Amino acid sequence: MRIRGVELTYPRAVFVAVLLVTVTAVGVAVGTSSAAYGSYNYDWDGTSETRTVAADAGSDVEIVRSPAGYRQADAANATALILEPTEAYSESEADAVASFLDRGGTVIVAAETDGPSNRLLTDLGVASRFDGRPLRDGQRHYGNPAFPVATPVRESPATSDVSQVTLNHGTSVTASASGTALVTSSAFSYRDANANGGLDPAEPIRTYPVVVRENAGNGSVILVSDGSVFINGMLDRTDNRQFTANLLGGSDALLVDHQRRQAIPPVVAFALTTADSPLRQLLLGVALLAAVGVAWRRRGSGVAADDSDTTATEHPSRAALEAALSERRPDWDDERVERVAREATTDEPGSNG
Repeated sequence: MRIRGVELTYPRAVFVAVLLVTVTAVGVAVGTSSAAYGSYNYDWDGTSETRTVAADAGSDVEIVRSPAGYRQADAANATALILEPTEAYSESEADAVASFLDRGGTVIVAAETDGPSNRLLTDLGVASRFDGRPLRDGQRHYGNPAFPVATPVRESPATSDVSQVTLNHGTSVTASASGTALVTSSAFSYRDANANGGLDPAEPIRTYPVVVRENAGNGSVILVSDGSVFINGMLDRTDNRQFTANLLGGSDALLVDHQRRQAIPPVVAFALTTADSPLRQLLLGVALLAAVGVAWRRRGSGVAADDSDTTATEHPSRAALEAALSERRPDWDDERVERVAREATTDEPGSNG
């Protein structure tokens, strides 16, 4: 049996049936993640919107889950994002990133801690380091001193049209002799060495680098001292969205590194390892619809940590779903958007058929 050019063998039919039953039972869980910094986390602490910002700025966003993703990339025209790694990179993983740099790639490492991130920097031959101590600012901040506001100090593609960058419980960067500070905190900031939330006599008040660029191999590494700059809840702080677009949208391809951050939803993970086929498109479509559903339910209350009052029964209209799909998948033509939205809303309460 064939359906729209896909041979529906018995095993494949069983698989698709099980998949659809699972999606029905689990709902949006198969297409979204609740992990902090997750690429498919549409809540305030996820980075789903970061992928959208990068795509809107012209980058083809790819998820990298193994060294092969780096080796296959056209490094001279690509940027890699390594966001708050929670574990040390293996030798083969670090070698793949180093090879990417040797071929002219750009790697952005964003972290507020000094553990796995600094070990990776050592492996990459980068001498600048994340300090690890919380950076606070009693004068120049957003809301409270734990949200320091930093300003560009050098013209560069990363800081174009950026007047400030807002951190969220970030740290600072100790720049090496070969490192160039692009953004620094204000003269009222300090490193909270004992993490007591206050200024102590042994904690100097001064400016500290928070974004540093250093050459590595034939490419460059950009250190950003707070991965939270890129989360959904921080993108609308002045000018984090523009800063994100500058960093992540300036290349043909953006490689989002999940080698040490494996929070990929089941459907997406399977689709990423499935050959390019109608089946893969089906799986990605299921994940996208789940994500759109989550994003729509949260839109009314804004991006916040306490949006749990949003009910699970809200359902977007077909027109609203088409708008959301068009925004998140600009590569889809109008006919495809309309078809997916129509198929997704035919089971609304009160609909015919």
